[in-house]
Amino acid sequence: MTDVAVVTGTSTGMGLHAAVELARRGLHVVATMRDVGRAGALRAAAAEAGVEVDVRALDVVDHEAAAELVAQIEAERGGIHVLVNNAGQGSVATAEQLSMRQIQDQLDVNYLAPVNLTKLVLPGMRERGSGRILTVTSVGGTVGQPFADAYCGAKFAVEGFMQSLAVVAERFGVRVSVLEPAAVASSFVA
Repeated sequence: MTDVAVVTGTSTGMGLHAAVELARRGLHVVATMRDVGRAGALRAAAAEAGVEVDVRALDVVDHEAAAELVAQIEAERGGIHVLVNNAGQGSVATAEQLSMRQIQDQLDVNYLAPVNLTKLVLPGMRERGSGRILTVTSVGGTVGQPFADAYCGAKFAVEGFMQSLAVVAERFGVRVSVLEPAAVASSFVA
């Protein structure tokens, strides 16, 4: 059976390109996004590459929906072999300008969502003795950036989680890594 990759945040940017490239490499890709009505660019890129992607709705901050989706994919496809935690949300403001709700939103999307999805796929990966979890963080997860207090804080948190988990997960055959891109030309902050 074909290995399965789940990629979050695939309507644009790095998530879109990761989904298409993984499909091009022969994986069955479940490409998730909040609004599947925005899947046009992904479908066009996949068609241009001569591949198919399985587009499904997922708001990564809805932990129950994430659990349901993971269970559904595992039942349909026999497991998830690759998880790309790509969905994210930018924030350009200082702590004084942000409400606590806005700060919580940064934690929910950029930290708690990838932690939840990672927790959901780990049991199956551990059981199979293999798997790959890649989390897209940011250079803002290693070096604080002016006017990005909440964003960088959430990215620092997910970096620490994934770095700590990597050592343990490697013992049962699961590779955990982070990707720390600098600024990327996309609609991310918008």
